[in-house]
Amino acid sequence: MSQSPNQFAQTQQKGAMDLQMNSNVVSCQIDVSSAGGLVPGQAVKMVDSANGVPKVVECAAASDDVFGFLIYDIRRQTFPALAYVEVAALRDNVVYLEASAAIARNASVMIVIAGSKVALATTGNRVVGRAYDKAASSGDLIRVVVDLPGILAP
Repeated sequence: MSQSPNQFAQTQQKGAMDLQMNSNVVSCQIDVSSAGGLVPGQAVKMVDSANGVPKVVECAAASDDVFGFLIYDIRRQTFPALAYVEVAALRDNVVYLEASAAIARNASVMIVIAGSKVALATTGNRVVGRAYDKAASSGDLIRVVVDLPGILAP
């Protein structure tokens, strides 16, 4: 759902930041090799590139080494290749992400590529953080405390 300045109250959006200290936000550029059309809340990984602004592309598997999550930007609903973006990276950022199923509070979560969602971490996939809120079903927006680089779930 897009925001309108004429709304009585702004609604939470996938990829929006929450809580006070979100100090590990990094300015990046979407790499030219990206398929484009990335969305807020989508997991990205860093590309090995020359100096300058870090380049990122979308994650292709739940086992990928996630660098961070694209942060919501009121100006754009999608981010094309070569766009400059803000990424919630490393540790302690709190980001609204979409659940793919029910998730218990404080459960370890992993990314789900289809729909740019999160789910309970399963064996062999990378843990990207912990659920700060409980998700009752698929499509719920929950806060996730990002903890990257994530370890592979046992």
